Amino acid sequence: MKKPIRKWVIVAILILLIAYSAFATYNWLEGERIENRTLNDAVDLSDIPLWELSAMGFDVEYLIESDATDELLGERITRYFFHAITLSHSSSILHTLTNDEKYWLFERAMYNLNRFLAGINNRPNMKEILTTNLDALKQMDDILEEILRINNLTLIDAEKFLQLSGNLTAG
Repeated sequence: MKKPIRKWVIVAILILLIAYSAFATYNWLEGERIENRTLNDAVDLSDIPLWELSAMGFDVEYLIESDATDELLGERITRYFFHAITLSHSSSILHTLTNDEKYWLFERAMYNLNRFLAGINNRPNMKEILTTNLDALKQMDDILEEILRINNLTLIDAEKFLQLSGNLTAG
């Protein structure tokens, strides 16, 4: 009588192990699916800001040469400010998910750009400050134009962008 009970206990344990294994595998796959979706969403989130910021230097140069009003220039600077914030956040998400250094560097660079834009917006000498920094802004354009999507960013481009953003001065 002990033999049949022992068989059923072993069968029950095996069934429980199989069920637990299936549950753990499902949870692992679900977590991986969520991580991939988050990764794709972070990349998608950066598309428009990258595109907009890739023309920032040339746009600012045109506005200065056209003697645009301070209000129009301030509006553009505000738009670029928000794009830099968005790219900083999406880069942070990508760095967290991939642990890739290029995203951390790009996050820092966007933070620097964001801080610069916030510091000059609506200042009486905004045009003068932008003119002083125009070469760096146009070099940033060149880097961003090569990056169609943020996941195409290279470590070298991230380092260059960080250096350029660190050289921006507000006065």
